Amino acid sequence: MLNDPMKEVFERVRSKKESYQRYNFERLKEEAFATFFDLAQEIIGVEILYQIIVAVPKEFFDYESRLYVIDFKTSRLTKVCGTEQGLIPPAQRIPQDFPISDTPYELNESILFPIRGNEALTKSVPFLLQLPVLGFLEIYPRQKVDERDRFFMEKYANRIGYNLHQKMLIQQNIDHIRFTNQLVADIEHNVISPNLYYKLFLIRLKRLLSEYRQAQERLRDAIVSIQGSTGPLYSELCQIHQLVFQGNESLEEEWKALSKHFEHTSLFLETLLRRDHFEKGTYVLRKQTCNFRTEIIQPLLERYQRLFDKRGIVVDNRIENVPDEQVTLFVDKGLISQVFDNFFSNAVKYTQEVEDQLGNRIKLVSYNRQILRDFFGEGIHGVRFNFFTTGKPLSQEDAKRLFEEGFRASLSAGQKGSGHGLHFVRNVVEIHGGKVGCEPQPYGNLVYFTLPMKEQDTAYKMG
Repeated sequence: MLNDPMKEVFERVRSKKESYQRYNFERLKEEAFATFFDLAQEIIGVEILYQIIVAVPKEFFDYESRLYVIDFKTSRLTKVCGTEQGLIPPAQRIPQDFPISDTPYELNESILFPIRGNEALTKSVPFLLQLPVLGFLEIYPRQKVDERDRFFMEKYANRIGYNLHQKMLIQQNIDHIRFTNQLVADIEHNVISPNLYYKLFLIRLKRLLSEYRQAQERLRDAIVSIQGSTGPLYSELCQIHQLVFQGNESLEEEWKALSKHFEHTSLFLETLLRRDHFEKGTYVLRKQTCNFRTEIIQPLLERYQRLFDKRGIVVDNRIENVPDEQVTLFVDKGLISQVFDNFFSNAVKYTQEVEDQLGNRIKLVSYNRQILRDFFGEGIHGVRFNFFTTGKPLSQEDAKRLFEEGFRASLSAGQKGSGHGLHFVRNVVEIHGGKVGCEPQPYGNLVYFTLPMKEQDTAYKMG
């Protein structure tokens, strides 16, 4: 017995079969269809397809024809090929201004048949026109086309549309890949490489700070040498020394902040704009041993602590008897850093104050980790990283969909966002062989991800 999906498919096949029986095309027209389909499948380039489209009516029915398609960049019709003129070079294609219609119509001595795209693919092509029309096939002289031939040519134009649409998408994808490759080269030349100069700047700045420190010490020594003096010079020098000391301390703090920002930005730039991602069409991992607490969590917490404090959010990383110990795994440090960054960023936006069972008002974010034995199979333990934020619990339905592309929970209303961040998190975690999840809880929501901890991939030893 056929299952429901196959039943629907067979019904569509049966319907199409009955349609062709009603058409009752003579053998010559069936052969024209078959010839077009065979040749369209054999070729890839859209320019050759243009020529096949006009050649078939000429060869089988001695119809003259011209083919017009909508230009991607201008969204205007352009004549690309004809039986009398042949294939028109791209530089010589001129926009046409005859009426756009999704039904055949007569114009002077010709009949224009609209070429419709595959409706399921129409949204994938950035045409500005509202009608799902890819172009027109002009047949002339129209006196040679009777009603039955006109019906056949309308069906022929439909078949053109499906094949032309696919070829256009292939060409569009090729153009996008070519552009992406060029963009990656531009990024390496104009973003990645110049970013290295900031590292040299920070090195020079550190050297200047060291010289200022030495000058400060020389000034201090000079003051000590005249200690006991009662004149105004001694008092003035002490004040100058204090100002120099405070200035150096401030510059040192600024240098540390700049250095951390540079390291963070450089890591994200290298990770997101990595050439391998664009060439392979997916995130390509560059795994290395990484101490999560010292190399990822602490630097990110230092960046976000000011935002947490500003919003009155308490940060707790020692809940549920989880010891504050270090976990080292073999991961792509840059991508995993962005996973944690997404969680911290969401915590800033969505953490809300709640009242606990004792009547206390709390507004906190907590994070910890758990070791899950045999989580990924016998002998393959998991490391689960938990992030809890107080606030209104999500519905079970929203929790299930939280990591879907573009999904935003109903509780996120009023907060800016695209619904992409957690989908990115899921992609990165799954590429590492891990899993993500969300568990609504009485006083907030727990989001988490779990990574496999294979013996050869980790420096953490089970106790």
